[in-house]
Amino acid sequence: MKVRFWGTRGSIATPGGATLRYGGNTSCVEVTSDSGTTILIDAGTGANALGKALMEQDRGKRGHILISHTHWDHIQGLPFFAPLFAAGAEWHIYGPRGIGQSLRDVLAAQMDYAYFPVTMNAFAADVHYHEVVEGGFSIEDIWIETQYLNHPALTVGYRLEADGASAVYASDHEPHDRHAGEGHAEIRDGGDAAHIEFIRDADLVIHDAQYTAEEFPAKVGWGHSTIEYAVDVALAANVKTLALYHHDPGRSDDAVDALLAAARERVAAANGELNVVGASEGGAIELRGAANAERAAPFLPSSLVAPVTNATEELVLMSGVSANDRAILSAAAKADGVPSVSEVLTDQLVETVQGGHPSLIFLGDGLPDIDPVALCADLRALAGDQAKDLPIVIVTDQAKVPRDKGEGAGVTDWLTRPFSLQYARSRLRAWLMRSMLRWRKAALPVDEEARLAAVHRLGLLDTEAEERFDRPARIAAAAFGTPIALVSLIDRDRQWYKAHHGFEFSETSRDMGFCSHAILGDDPLIVNDTLRDDRFADNPVVLGDPHVRFYAGVPLHAADGARVGAFCIVDSKPRTLTPAQLRMLQDLARLVEEELEPRSEAKAG
Repeated sequence: MKVRFWGTRGSIATPGGATLRYGGNTSCVEVTSDSGTTILIDAGTGANALGKALMEQDRGKRGHILISHTHWDHIQGLPFFAPLFAAGAEWHIYGPRGIGQSLRDVLAAQMDYAYFPVTMNAFAADVHYHEVVEGGFSIEDIWIETQYLNHPALTVGYRLEADGASAVYASDHEPHDRHAGEGHAEIRDGGDAAHIEFIRDADLVIHDAQYTAEEFPAKVGWGHSTIEYAVDVALAANVKTLALYHHDPGRSDDAVDALLAAARERVAAANGELNVVGASEGGAIELRGAANAERAAPFLPSSLVAPVTNATEELVLMSGVSANDRAILSAAAKADGVPSVSEVLTDQLVETVQGGHPSLIFLGDGLPDIDPVALCADLRALAGDQAKDLPIVIVTDQAKVPRDKGEGAGVTDWLTRPFSLQYARSRLRAWLMRSMLRWRKAALPVDEEARLAAVHRLGLLDTEAEERFDRPARIAAAAFGTPIALVSLIDRDRQWYKAHHGFEFSETSRDMGFCSHAILGDDPLIVNDTLRDDRFADNPVVLGDPHVRFYAGVPLHAADGARVGAFCIVDSKPRTLTPAQLRMLQDLARLVEEELEPRSEAKAG
């Protein structure tokens, strides 16, 4: 996989003598797989030169463009991208799905008569538009994962995997925790931790590094990273190469050199092995992974699944939110056509949630005697299933965020002051899009690192099939009359199947997995009808092959008690289990557990 930079500047193009080495064009990166699949990431002014090069090389007939977000410095080159005007060419454009306008409408707006002499109708190529949310999808031989970034516009980061190598594009991303942006290496916010997991073990991370820690306090809310933050998260994620990107338009080549030197000094001070480079226009990086590295084929373009509802049907609640914060959030909702934003008294919140089926709740610190984190914990406990997977966001000051208590209380995310209308709008969009999809990625277990260590200690991952595991799977499928029975082990980002009766894949994405939910507790996970469960209804394996409608999984434990995977049965039609059948499934799971590792040896060690 080859990565080439055609535009590395942020905010506005800055051609001139002082920017010759790192370049003055705005965001545009070309990725080419060994088989020739061509992908552009963002179409800033750098897309003009790239388009000409593709036409000269006779490579402009087919390709794909991933748009991180629709700010001008990331799309302004699109009307000048020559392959779009070539008759007979076929191009696919992907970008974040908005709540109101479609991706095509947003992109077309910059070619409106008032701003540009020709409209999108002038494109002679066959152009297809695809709206993405968080998840994963494939483009020919390249697997792509998406994750929302922290920016005033709804923005997605892209992780591309092909030819045994991985590259992440994370432009226009602000640290979730101001503390991290100011140069403190300790990661305290769940959003920053999720960002680390998104880039983990990547061969190359192209990361927003527009500011320095010293500049950051005056730029909070503008949606960009510092070089210190980019280095810190790359080190924490075991990234091989970090390319500092989205250079500030006010920086000369010499100034970028100085920042690059500072970044390398930070790596050395941390005794790290991270290779730090400055993204430079025309520069190329060849990524080589293990020759035998493969990823299981995806079932469905999961990021491209369309929500079943629209914004006009969504209900957003607020409780304990101050008048000023409430005004900003209400205006943000109104701007995207979300009509139902209601203020609820704290003592009526549980009853309202149980009766109203909201899609999102904001809890604020605007009442003197109410702790919003404690209120969140009470709501989770008292509202039952109605609040189990409901996004709950705490609105407070950065300094008041109790990092050590939020996860235990069930806090989904934090909205910390000061925040602008634009920032609130983009965050609202991201939270609602997750809710509207009726598909929840499983939370990470509280003992995740210890659990992963137990999984790897078993020594079973990526081993050949064995009768001692295949036999229980066959028995379960026959006894329960289900087409699929599995023995799964949950690795860091995948579900790997030691036994997969009636199922051709040996692994799937952890985000798609039901077993990832099953390991969150010791009790069996029974989903009688996936289409009636907001955690799974829009899951790619429900909407596409193998069309899962029923799942029953029993957690599998290692000798030390760690939940390492699940023994499960799957059907393509809804069904239930009798108490006797559930006991039989648990008995079979216990037999599988006995094969995971010799208990006497594990205890002795």
